[in-house]
Amino acid sequence: MAQKLRLAVLLSGSGTNLQSFLDRSASGTLNAQVVVVVSDRPGVHGLKRGELANIPTRVIDYGAHLERGREDWERLELPVDLRKLDEVQQILHFSDDAKRLGRLAGLVLAEDEMIRQVDAFQPDYIVLAGFMRLLSPYFLRHYNRGDMWRVLNIHPSLLPAFPGQRGYEDTFHYGVKWGGVTVHFADEGEDTGPIFAQAVYPVWPNDDLESLRRRGLQLEYAVYAQCINWLASGQVRFSRSSRGRTTVEILDPKYPEILKAWSVLACSDET
Repeated sequence: MAQKLRLAVLLSGSGTNLQSFLDRSASGTLNAQVVVVVSDRPGVHGLKRGELANIPTRVIDYGAHLERGREDWERLELPVDLRKLDEVQQILHFSDDAKRLGRLAGLVLAEDEMIRQVDAFQPDYIVLAGFMRLLSPYFLRHYNRGDMWRVLNIHPSLLPAFPGQRGYEDTFHYGVKWGGVTVHFADEGEDTGPIFAQAVYPVWPNDDLESLRRRGLQLEYAVYAQCINWLASGQVRFSRSSRGRTTVEILDPKYPEILKAWSVLACSDET
């Protein structure tokens, strides 16, 4: 029997993927419960969704932490050696050392607060659902240890194509005939972690950006929830490729049927 996972959901906006989790959990089709909702922005609708579902919500003031890092990074008492962290981080590329280290210090301050807030709820997985902040190795190594990957993200493109914050826009403007969504485990790069599952949708000739986005979002909800159910039922195995990259194998015997169902969903709207 699948265990009921405890999820900490991190978001920055309206929280439609969060609502999908809440609805599916309430209906019994998601083997998980959301135990806390965390945002880097106050007042966003995703927090309201959590409050309406009687789930604890938290806001991390990234702006204040980043400002403090910019001004005082050399004098701050941080939980990690900042220069050693800078040697391994892959998200900040400023050539100005002071600017880069100040930014990194601010991220660590924010992430340290977020870790303390999240860990109080003892989640099994950290689920990024439109969280528009890059995560440093300090945060990721707290949860990803050895072969245990505990931070999930969903990205609105078929990675490795179109990484970054504009997946739907880049898909639409490039002129591809198929778009897609990717659930992956977060590593220390930008949208470079091990790919868990992917689904594709057609780009119709009369699509605009919003119709393409709506089609993609319907897939996001289905794919993300299914990935969580696979984790809950222990139907996921990690291995190493010949090039040393971590790969994800889905052990569910119904996997081909699920892929077909996603394809039907993706093609159900031809407008």
